[in-house]
Amino acid sequence: MASNQFATIYLLHGRGGWPGGSVLLLEELLRKSYPGVRYVRPSLPHGRENGVQPAERSLEYLRALPIERAALVIGVSMGGLVAAKLQEDGREDLQVICISSPTWADGVNLERRVPHRLALYSSHDEVIAGRTSRWPRLAEAHDLPWLTHDTDAHGEWLIRLIVAHLSGPGVAAVLASGQAPAK
Repeated sequence: MASNQFATIYLLHGRGGWPGGSVLLLEELLRKSYPGVRYVRPSLPHGRENGVQPAERSLEYLRALPIERAALVIGVSMGGLVAAKLQEDGREDLQVICISSPTWADGVNLERRVPHRLALYSSHDEVIAGRTSRWPRLAEAHDLPWLTHDTDAHGEWLIRLIVAHLSGPGVAAVLASGQAPAK
């Protein structure tokens, strides 16, 4: 079990997703390492339950959501983008992990590096292709050739990397161990 450094973890779904999809699976896997944490999976405007609205609407929604100070926010795809933009726009107290997220979509564009931001993505992911090249300037970034946009297929590995990032030894150390999946 990893050290419990967060009271709450927010899990944000991607465009067309919903709180009962991939982020629920991530929560179930995270609970094994962080059992005493409160998990929140809001239904964002860019989700299927809300008519798949643009990223700007989800960013407005997040700004109004009472997210606890110093919380961990994990976003998948569009959820990661809007979480990172919220962090960039005055919520630098947040720890943000972006999984398979672009650096821009609709009218939301990441512009600067902030502390406590991790990006796990594949530049070969067809859904976000062409929108990942700036990650190394914006975050601790790891371009993982084996990661597809189907995060459910990579859940165990994603959790291993997240726990390594939060509790040690770090993502780079896990990847350097040679145990990461092949493409």
